[in-house]
Amino acid sequence: MGRRFASTKRALGICDVCGFTYKLRELREVIVKGRDANIKACYECWDPDHPQNDLGKYPVDDPQALRDPRPDSAELNEVRSQLVPSGFVNCRGTVGSVSVTTA
Repeated sequence: MGRRFASTKRALGICDVCGFTYKLRELREVIVKGRDANIKACYECWDPDHPQNDLGKYPVDDPQALRDPRPDSAELNEVRSQLVPSGFVNCRGTVGSVSVTTA
């Protein structure tokens, strides 16, 4: 029984993108979104399938919430601000001198 197809050793093919003639074995299949588009392209016109076309193909689990959060409440801040020291505190401060000149 003979071969079903001829050898591509000297066979010529036309690029479906630019229309130039190349050896048939130099033409590559164009893949769009993981599927063969039945288009043959030369090495100059051929682009690999973009990885962003695979979005949604693989499951992504990206949880955003915490299971049992303990947020800081406003009531707790008010209690913290009312802390009074348990004794007298002597404080002393000074302010520098200011001179104002008017013309």
